Amino acid sequence: MNRRLLQRNTRFLLIWLPLVLLVCSLAFYLMLLKHTHHMQEKQLLLKQNNVWNAFIAATGSFNRHIPGEYDILDDGAINSIDLNEPRDTAMYNATARKVLPFKKLTSRLQWNGKNYLITTYVSFTEFAHLTIKIFVTEAIILALLLIAIIVLNRKSSGLLWKPFFGSMQKINTFDVTRNESLTLPAETGTTEFNELNKVITELINRVNTAYHNQKQFVENASHEMQTPLAIIRSKLELLINQPNLTEKNASLIADITEANNRLSQMNRTLLLLAKIENNQFPETEAIDISKLLLKAVDDFKNHYEEFPVLSNSIENDIYINANRVLIEVLISNLIKNAIEHNQSEGKINISLSQSSLFIENTGTHLDIDPDELFDRFKKGSHHTKTTGLGLALVKQICNLYHFRVTYKYGNGWHQVTVTFNSQAA
Repeated sequence: MNRRLLQRNTRFLLIWLPLVLLVCSLAFYLMLLKHTHHMQEKQLLLKQNNVWNAFIAATGSFNRHIPGEYDILDDGAINSIDLNEPRDTAMYNATARKVLPFKKLTSRLQWNGKNYLITTYVSFTEFAHLTIKIFVTEAIILALLLIAIIVLNRKSSGLLWKPFFGSMQKINTFDVTRNESLTLPAETGTTEFNELNKVITELINRVNTAYHNQKQFVENASHEMQTPLAIIRSKLELLINQPNLTEKNASLIADITEANNRLSQMNRTLLLLAKIENNQFPETEAIDISKLLLKAVDDFKNHYEEFPVLSNSIENDIYINANRVLIEVLISNLIKNAIEHNQSEGKINISLSQSSLFIENTGTHLDIDPDELFDRFKKGSHHTKTTGLGLALVKQICNLYHFRVTYKYGNGWHQVTVTFNSQAA
């Protein structure tokens, strides 16, 4: 699944940064325990030294037992005891009325030729509370640090990537068919983005140059072809009116005339496609497509002697904002396609609503993949004498106005639907 760069970066931090902080927290906790134990040992030794000095100063007349503080016993009073090793123990605390954990340290010391066992105590509870408080404080600090890193990372990333997203927005709105240039900032404050903008600008300039050259070639070629095609047509008309013309020669001239007409139609269609791609139909107006559709149907009825059986459901006052010439071409090509690719004694159904134009006709199954039907020079049947550009022109017009055109075949019917966009009025 693809995600935005900032989301991926934040997700990466949310996965790995808590793990790093957790490991650091555990290491900190272990070090804290180690230092706590070391502090307890130092405190036991210090207390033991102070008690012993006080005992000597008092020449033995000293309180030898204070619960939870120290014990001074004769050497023979306790047997088999570990000396000079801190140990855990538990003692009842009258004030707290419960048994509390302690650390104790016992050492053997000598005074006036007599050995004594001195044991000092420190409360383990206070050290445990201190350790927990420090660890909780450290955990809170790390959590706040994690949140701060995530927030600052998102803020800083947004600022650092702002030039990139600005360039992407300009690139997304760029359309080579509008003959416009694309200017990206040369200085963004980031070397990599400067290089990127420079490369993209150079690429767009090369694309514009190539597109301009191609457009000029198509326009020039199409215009230059009109003159020889017109000359061929006029010469053929002269030949067909010549006396003593044999039937075979007349047939050949008729075939040449038909081929010339197809070539002329193909040239006009290619020129129209080029003009659409070059956005040379900027003028738009509110067009009553209902009237255009009815007029086109009447024109085709007058043109074709064997017009298919027609049924229609055309709503009145259906308006769209577009160029009138292009909409007339779109409607004419769809109706002509339904007539040319129909079968003997076939049928045509036309339906127009506020949201779509639907035209279907009877006919045999296509010889090509339906997905290729709107490509240039693709024809549903190679036996027809069409140019294969009619539906390609329909597709190009629909793309220009963001209409959606679809085709499907079922139960002997070819169905083409043009769905209008939000510009339909």
